[in-house]
Formats: sequence, C-alpha cells, structure tokens
Amino acid sequence: MFKNIYPLFERKRLLKKEMLEILRDFPRDIFQILYQDYADGILAGCELETIDGSLVIHPGIICYNKIPYILKNDWKISYEATGKQSYLKVRFSDKTAGIGQEEYLSQVYWDDRISDDNNEIELARFKLQPGARLRDSYTDFFDLNTEFDTINRIYSPFASLGKHSIDPQILKFFSEALMRHPIKNQWDYPFCLDCMKLQTAMPYDEIRTYLNMRLNQTAKEYSNKEIYDGLSCILSEAGGKTDREHRSDKGDRKLLLL
Repeated sequence: MFKNIYPLFERKRLLKKEMLEILRDFPRDIFQILYQDYADGILAGCELETIDGSLVIHPGIICYNKIPYILKNDWKISYEATGKQSYLKVRFSDKTAGIGQEEYLSQVYWDDRISDDNNEIELARFKLQPGARLRDSYTDFFDLNTEFDTINRIYSPFASLGKHSIDPQILKFFSEALMRHPIKNQWDYPFCLDCMKLQTAMPYDEIRTYLNMRLNQTAKEYSNKEIYDGLSCILSEAGGKTDREHRSDKGDRKLLLL
C-alpha cells in the first residue's frame, strides 16, 4: 500500500536503526521511482563555462546505470590548444565499499579519444587552435556547430525517458530562431512552445516524432547529431537562402581569434 513514514527525533526517545534507515533510503527511493525508465545522461545542471584558461563545470546531476552522480560545487579543469578534437568526459567507477557506506565515484578528464559508452559520458567536445580562446557562448543556432574554438554539446547525452536526448538549450535556440519566421507547418508551433518551456531534456520520442512528421520520414531513429542536422534543415527551409548561407558560413569557419 502507499505510505509515508517520517521519523520524529524527540528528546528522551531512543534513536532506532529503523529511523535512520528511513532517512537513508527516502532520497534514493524517490529518485529510482521518478527516473527508473530514464536513459543515461545529464539530468540537470552541468553547464560549462570558460574562465582564465580553464573549463568550469557548474553543479548538476548525471544519471548513470540508474544511479545519480551529484556535483555539488563548481569543478575546474584546465585544457590545452591542441588543434585536434578534444573530448571532455566523465568516467564512472565500479561501486566501492567505504567505511560504513557505498561509494559511486567518477573522474572528469579530457583527451583526444571519443567516449567509451561502457563507462563514460561525454560532457562536451572542442577543437581549440593555438592562439585562440575557447568560447562558451553562441550567436545563433548554427553557431552551436562551429568547428573550431567553440564548446560543442550537440553530442552530449541528456537523460530522457527511454532513450537519451539532446541538450535542451539547443532546442531553445532552435525554437527562438524558428519563431522569427512565419509558421507555415502545423507541427512547428506546438513543438516550439514545448521547447521554450523546457527545464530538463525533452523526451527523445517527442523529438523523433516531430522530425519524422516534419521531414516526411517513416519511423526513422536519430542520433544527437542527426537531430541537430534535421533541425538545421527545418530552420534553413523556414529562412530561405539567407539561413542556408548562414549555415554554410558557420561550417566554413576555421579559426576564431579573440
């Protein structure tokens, strides 16, 4: 049956083991019930910022194998301009037994190898040229995929029901850009409104359904990059030649000196 038991800590009362177990289990029980069907990925927060030659990961939660990994404070990691594709990743360790507790730990690092799906999650990727500064802000939707000197989060998995989804900020960029044009397709308006209200990742199935309807596809599945490419196609179609040229300009950018 449904129940909610909360221990009362009062003077002259014995502290029972069961009371502590209730406090211990309650947060984990809530998480497992709410997110039991979620795929691995960033659940909340984990925004990235560049400060004085370092990448700062702001507080957030990552869901991995049904376990919440929580970053309570900013985490700073230095990076280098290698001119090669670099990947910022979180590597998860196996459960270890600490003193009176179970520990689920992880390591944040970057290298030039794409993440291993078995025990890692990609937070971002970038290709920084010597003499350039790494950007953490964007001018528009197409700028999100600038090749050099820009933090790229298109490929980062965000926890979503059933299958991982794409960064909700990318969808907000898309909806804001599309709403500047006359809405001609019946699927655009409700999808854009949903994007604007996002606080966490949009369910993958909603994005897939929208793209399949909008692009006249039949039961197609999408990777994060294919989601971005599909949205780019829709936005270019809505904006006509100007947006298509804009996309080409962004793709051709090789070096940004600031």
